[in-house]
Amino acid sequence: MILLTAGAAQAPPTESAADTAHPMQVVSRWSFEKEAPAANAVASGPAARIEKAVVAEGHAGTALRFEDWSVQDYLHPDPNRATRVVVPHDSTLGVSYPLKISAWIYPTADPVYYGGIVERGLGYGAAFRLVLLRGLRVGGSVGRVNVRSTAPIALNAWHEVALTAVGKTLTLTVDGVQAAVADLPSGAPMASSDAVVIGERFSGTIDEVSIAR
Repeated sequence: MILLTAGAAQAPPTESAADTAHPMQVVSRWSFEKEAPAANAVASGPAARIEKAVVAEGHAGTALRFEDWSVQDYLHPDPNRATRVVVPHDSTLGVSYPLKISAWIYPTADPVYYGGIVERGLGYGAAFRLVLLRGLRVGGSVGRVNVRSTAPIALNAWHEVALTAVGKTLTLTVDGVQAAVADLPSGAPMASSDAVVIGERFSGTIDEVSIAR
């Protein structure tokens, strides 16, 4: 299940100090329930497009299982075999602060390069990214500000990961514990017309993804 949140009080299971000071409201959510895995649980929110990802047992109900296309054929990796979810650009998904992206992940392999959890844009300078890095460390970014955890997470287990941008602070939490923090520059966040992409190059299951404002 994937979740995007925006300004009114709809607190996640684990509240950080930033959540308490700046309550956020869900603006889009994709529950990945098997009856309609691409549907948006929030009225008027954009529907997702599922590309080759399959329904699997989730952290809550069902989720989607992904496989990194680069490991399917080491000699001839083919990005056309990618398993992912694509949410086309929509005005409700505009980048603004406060902002929170969260998900439950169940990784089954250490990424060869990286495993995308939730991304809007690619690489340095993307609007936002929440990813699993080589070595099973969690990373996140908003614009050109990056954070990453120092401790690896375990394979074949559920983990809650979240990236929160509030005021001048970017915070990464893993399983409800602050894992990294960085300063955000003053000024408006980076605008983006990119799609939101879930699961690109990720091996394992993703559920309950959320973005809040």
